[in-house]
Amino acid sequence: MTILVTGVTGKTGHRVVESLVTRGVGVRGLVRDLERGKMATLGMAIELALGDFDDPETVAEAARGCDGMYLVVADGKNQMSQEIDAARVAVEAGVEHIVKLSSSDADQRRTYWAIAHSDIEQALAKMDVGYSAVRPNYFMDGFLDLFKVDSSGNITMEVPIGDGKIGAIDPYDIAETSAALLAGGKPLNGHALLTGTENISMKRVADAFASVTGRKITYVSPDPATYRAELEIEGSASAGDIADIYEEVRSGTAEVVSSEVERITGTPARSIEQFASANVDAINAAISGVNSGG
Repeated sequence: MTILVTGVTGKTGHRVVESLVTRGVGVRGLVRDLERGKMATLGMAIELALGDFDDPETVAEAARGCDGMYLVVADGKNQMSQEIDAARVAVEAGVEHIVKLSSSDADQRRTYWAIAHSDIEQALAKMDVGYSAVRPNYFMDGFLDLFKVDSSGNITMEVPIGDGKIGAIDPYDIAETSAALLAGGKPLNGHALLTGTENISMKRVADAFASVTGRKITYVSPDPATYRAELEIEGSASAGDIADIYEEVRSGTAEVVSSEVERITGTPARSIEQFASANVDAINAAISGVNSGG
């Protein structure tokens, strides 16, 4: 069995490669830059294929001889056409199972990314291929973007959700679930919502990060209106969508927990404490990056 993995230099693709290799599955990684691909997969016995989503024929060439495909494209205005075209040519090349990285809010919200993921899923369902759409909720490594360090060195994590909780998931579990589906060869022909085993508060996140780093980290919940205004000042095209999602978390309407990770992999999803222990270097680097103005 050989699986074509896209996004091997990204958050989940790299981990999917690791998991598949560990399972003894052959992997071909689709990359735009061979040298960067080699660095990202250093020490892994995989094949690399040069390709670009804007040139579907290169994807088709990479897909020939592969049984399955892990499909992920960075969010953007061309995401829908790129993913649909890549899936189409992969199926024509003989791929029998596509695992697509989707989003928990596909079919749930009218944000541009939710609509794109939903439309791509619908396109896959109409193709002559087995497919599995994994829909992760909030990525735990997204918490690393919330650090602030003041002139006195005080470390805070700031997001306007008050005491709200969220079923965040470790990207490790997204990859394990995707690899299990691909290695097992049994498509869902539908979607699976991926979350942690419980909804967690930001105070718990801050405490988990403080525990593994030995630093004092305080959670601060700024005024939602002020936070939205700051996003708009920064020129974020999705400022309103982001603020609206945070409001759902703050009000408690975004709490969601699924057992799909354990059902598919046989192992429960990681807790925030397990994520913190496994990513202590990344947590310290994120704090240092803010402190140095990076």
